[in-house]
Amino acid sequence: MKIELINDHYKKIPEPFRKKEIKKLIDTVLEKIGSEGFENGQINIKYTSEEEIKMLNEKFYNKEGVTNVLAFANNQETPENKDKLVGEIAVCISQIEREAILYKKAVETRLKHMIVHGVLHLFGFDHQKKGEQKEMEQVEDDIINSCLGERPY
Repeated sequence: MKIELINDHYKKIPEPFRKKEIKKLIDTVLEKIGSEGFENGQINIKYTSEEEIKMLNEKFYNKEGVTNVLAFANNQETPENKDKLVGEIAVCISQIEREAILYKKAVETRLKHMIVHGVLHLFGFDHQKKGEQKEMEQVEDDIINSCLGERPY
């Protein structure tokens, strides 16, 4: 899987949030959920501002306010087009920093948890219903625990 990081937040991206670390994390997600056939696909991740994520949340999800992560799946897949853009994930660093304090987690843990969350959304996971939420949280917990040795919840 190709990962493209788009940086609209940091002057210099901190080491744990750089491409190599994020690619390793996403490869673990893909292995865990068994998403064969997407080896040549691409996911774009954009570190963004509160203003931008708020605008995206309102425009595409009809929800007001700042959020931590948004996922936009590219649902234009055809059987012969597996090397495509899988989707894009917008990550609001300042919101994640606030949540890390609130949940008593390291910023790295919270950021990686939200990237895992976004990737799972790109591959069809959801948390609107209780059963779906429980399944998604279990996958997130397994991945973050195996990668960072911490529990995200």
